[in-house]
Amino acid sequence: MSPDTGLAEDIQTARFLSSYHWTKEREGFGGYSGISLTPDGAGFVIISDRAHLIEGTIFRHDGKIIGVRSAEMAPLDLPDDLFAQPSVRDTEGLALDTDGRLYVSVESENRVLRRDIDGIWAALPRYPAIDALPLNRGLEALALSPDNTVYALPETSSGLNTPFPVFRFRVDAGWDQPMSISRSDGFLPVGADIGPDEQLYVLERGFGGFGFSSRVRRFRISEGSNLDGETLLTTEPRRHDNLEGLAVWSAPDGTLRLTMVSDDNFLFLQKTEIVEYALAK
Repeated sequence: MSPDTGLAEDIQTARFLSSYHWTKEREGFGGYSGISLTPDGAGFVIISDRAHLIEGTIFRHDGKIIGVRSAEMAPLDLPDDLFAQPSVRDTEGLALDTDGRLYVSVESENRVLRRDIDGIWAALPRYPAIDALPLNRGLEALALSPDNTVYALPETSSGLNTPFPVFRFRVDAGWDQPMSISRSDGFLPVGADIGPDEQLYVLERGFGGFGFSSRVRRFRISEGSNLDGETLLTTEPRRHDNLEGLAVWSAPDGTLRLTMVSDDNFLFLQKTEIVEYALAK
């Protein structure tokens, strides 16, 4: 693994396992932008960018996804007073902490909201650098470490060669920005997770007019700027759909798995896809 201050690796270390086209005959199904998995990779919670959750189970055989069973879609009971524009609720990132609290990043407001175990919603404190992000190009990716530290990444930076800030929230210290990751090749952060190895995994999306491409990079969580990390996966355009959500988990054989879900933008020509790759030991 390359150090955080070094250049990204050129060797792709992720091996494709399977892609599952997920369909459900329900109005409003789709638009999925964030995913959280149970430690065994079976149970899932997925969030739509239209503020609903869907929970269920992924079934696999020989490491390949063979089916998905899910409950009904459940609208998030977000209070209107948490929004400047209550009718716009662009929920993008999703994470669950070790106590069962749900965290959601809202790109239209550039806020992180938390649902406590008693069901009460609250917004994390404001932070000037987050408030300064452009609306609808702001907080996109969300991840939680085992000590319940929140990490949030925007989908944009201030220039084509300007690194993406990684914001951090700790209950006892509030917000800060301990690190930033490099920007290159037109890729923008859309999903994130803290893996079982306690490293930060970032899913990035590229779009060149002929379809979506995806990249996953891994970073040691440390103080630093313009970090390149390690490139684990880069796909060709149209290899997959618009992958936006990422979950990292450990398979029974000890290998790490990348599970990603696509946002179909509620368009006929796109699809909801669950994609998995395995990382070499």
